[in-house]
Amino acid sequence: MALTDSKPHDTPFDPAMGVIAPAPLGVPHKALAQLPRLHGEASRNLGLTQFLSRSPQVCVNLMLAGAAMLILGGGTLKAEFAWAVLVLIGIVAMTRNFIRGFARSLRRVPLEEAASDLRALLLYTGAAWGSGAFLVMPALPAPLLTFGFAVTPALVLALILKDRKGVMAFTIPAAFITAGAALLGAWPLGMVVSLAIVAAAVGIALISALQHTQRPPLLPDLALR
Repeated sequence: MALTDSKPHDTPFDPAMGVIAPAPLGVPHKALAQLPRLHGEASRNLGLTQFLSRSPQVCVNLMLAGAAMLILGGGTLKAEFAWAVLVLIGIVAMTRNFIRGFARSLRRVPLEEAASDLRALLLYTGAAWGSGAFLVMPALPAPLLTFGFAVTPALVLALILKDRKGVMAFTIPAAFITAGAALLGAWPLGMVVSLAIVAAAVGIALISALQHTQRPPLLPDLALR
């Protein structure tokens, strides 16, 4: 007869006999208590991953919008070239940030650091875009052209990125620099256009915030099971 056959199944562990008592049954409350934290961390990492993965779409749309502005604008060749270089620097930097980290291997990318770098690049690119209000705009631009120059790229980026901080990093400098140019240059309906641009920037911020808060949960609600 085997040694373990000499004891019933519910016998506690006896070092001399080598019998191991069965693990007590029960609900792992400590492990379950960690689920909300793990869920929040996973959702945050997913959001950062999606934010980083959308940067190529941002670059493509900015290049198309920039090309359209150069066609419609009325600046000198030197000023248009300078503005194009400023915007392209931001586009190239965002592309490099994507290729260097995210596209190569997601596991090697510190998500918080990469997202912070992308937001900083969006801040620079927004300022570079806004500088076009002084460099490529006609002497007396139409109010609709001014409004579209400031608002259209920001709105497109808001729909693509779905990241509140990233959207605002681009929108604030692009919108406020353009609004300031409209006032300083005494453009047609400058005050009205400036207020409209600021109001649109606030609306874009609200859209981005709603997209952020209405993101679907990553995991199913365990309480319903």
